[in-house]
Formats: sequence, structure tokens, C-alpha cells
Amino acid sequence: LGDLESLWLRHVRDRRPFQYVVGNAHWRDLVVAVREGVLIPRPETEAVVDMVAKVQGFEAGWWADLGTGSGAIAVAVARMLGPEGRVFATDVSEVAIDVARLNVQRYGMQVRSFAIETDKVFF
Repeated sequence: LGDLESLWLRHVRDRRPFQYVVGNAHWRDLVVAVREGVLIPRPETEAVVDMVAKVQGFEAGWWADLGTGSGAIAVAVARMLGPEGRVFATDVSEVAIDVARLNVQRYGMQVRSFAIETDKVFF
């Protein structure tokens, strides 16, 4: 109980989002790992997954989640696609790649990932 009180006080005192304090966020039917440096998945981003599901023949497609962050969208779409589906999740943030990899593994997805870090911005 003391540990829980300490976490709550840290949340209030430091004005940190509670999801960062506990390291998880509830999103759709998932519990997604998060940490500072990765955005907390928002309820309105659930609409992105719903839009994918409405695309005729989406199961046969290859999908890309650019700037994947926590990997929540990639994991949700991959779960809808099943074992034959292909989702590519990319990010330039090493923190995001680590968190997304954790979430992919948490939900039993197969993953081949790598991180590309750059200090250059391309337009």
C-alpha cells in the first residue's frame, strides 16, 4: 500500500501522466506498455484501427505504421489480420522501437525490427 501511495504522490507532485508512472495504458482491448519518450495512445486513435478494418480486402494488404511510438496501432491491426498479415512499424526513436518491440512480444506477434537513428530531417 505504501508503494501505491508513493506512485500516486509522484503522479500528483510531478504532474506526470499516470500511465507513465505505472508504465502501461489501456487502449482498445490492449494493455500497452508506455514510458516517457513515447506518446500515450489516445482513445481517438482507435478510429484509425476501425478505418483499416473497413477497407475492402484489408486482410490481404501490407500495412505500415509510420512513427509507431508504442506500437499500439501496429499490434491492433496485426491482431485483426491474423497470422498471414503484414504490418511494418517504424520509428526513428530508439525508445519507441524498444517499447513497440515489448508490446509486439507481449501480444505474441512475430517481429523483425531495427532502429534507424538520424540527426537529419528530410522533407
